[in-house]
Amino acid sequence: MGTTQKSLQAVKVAPGRPGQPYILPSLGGEIIYIPCSKSATRLLVTGKETDNAFAVVGTGGAQGDPIGFHYHRETHDVFLCLKGKVNVWANDQCRTMEAGDFASVPPGTVHQYQILGDYTEFVGLIVPGGWEEFFRFIGESYDGPLFPLEDDRNVFEVLIPKLKAASEKFDMIPVRDPKLAEIKPQAWNEGEDNVLPNGLQPYFLRAGTGPRFLLGGMVVSPLATAAESGGRFSIGSIEGSSWHESSPLSKNFVFDDVHHAFQVADGSVTFTLDETEVATLNVGETIYVPRGRAFSLAIESRYARVYVFISGRGILDVLTGAGKPFYQSVPPEKSEPWEKASLEKYQADIKFRIAE
Repeated sequence: MGTTQKSLQAVKVAPGRPGQPYILPSLGGEIIYIPCSKSATRLLVTGKETDNAFAVVGTGGAQGDPIGFHYHRETHDVFLCLKGKVNVWANDQCRTMEAGDFASVPPGTVHQYQILGDYTEFVGLIVPGGWEEFFRFIGESYDGPLFPLEDDRNVFEVLIPKLKAASEKFDMIPVRDPKLAEIKPQAWNEGEDNVLPNGLQPYFLRAGTGPRFLLGGMVVSPLATAAESGGRFSIGSIEGSSWHESSPLSKNFVFDDVHHAFQVADGSVTFTLDETEVATLNVGETIYVPRGRAFSLAIESRYARVYVFISGRGILDVLTGAGKPFYQSVPPEKSEPWEKASLEKYQADIKFRIAE
């Protein structure tokens, strides 16, 4: 007899308890408005779901001032631009980031960001989880469609006191140095901003650059690996097509030690958990898969791309290890042969299993 399947239903906000998979709609999650900022932060995955392994937050906003230089003693931030433009500073470097551009800001790095234009979206991962409570501390619950554009309140009354209190309560150390204000956005460096540094340091990665790997018809592009995160997380994208019949991601992968979160950037993708719960996600939708849950993916559209956030080494490492370097900008016309054994050889190293 076949396994009875049921739909995995979307929720409005992250459930706030560990071990539960869930789906958030596009621009969903608990939404927090930062007073006087013309921006809102969405909590997609929090430390409460991941035992503080990581948090994933989305931000949408319009042209504003830089938020102010600061650094974290323990917290590692990343910025992945989805649409529009955002300036990101990291020590003495600054880039104007557009869709697909990525920045990694390890602990101890002096940084800030500035949203540009009429409407910008970016997503970030915070390690360890729990620091996202900072946004709840300084912000206000918001239930509008995107974010407010007008706020006539006095910033010194509604925001600055909260920021001062937050700097004492959270891992956020403000930095006031006139020289930092002189750092303007710089041109992308074709030598450094196209590769992963293979070490724990701040870096920028230009969209469409960096390493790419092919396994079958799947193309995997790491944005941050264990080498760039001190072993704390990995981030990347997976691209594919429904035109390719045999997919490595059709297997039921189980990672007992790490959590995965996926956000669809293009197309449509079906996720199956434990062979019993099924959900088809479209652009902007997010699914959280806690450790210990079997999952598989199926590309439903002519082309699809998903971003993956992992609390360690996970599915990205499996696919890049089993794959081969790939130098094209889109998936191939035809899927190449692959074998299950090419995945299984990494089971002991990456600590996963394929459920039958």
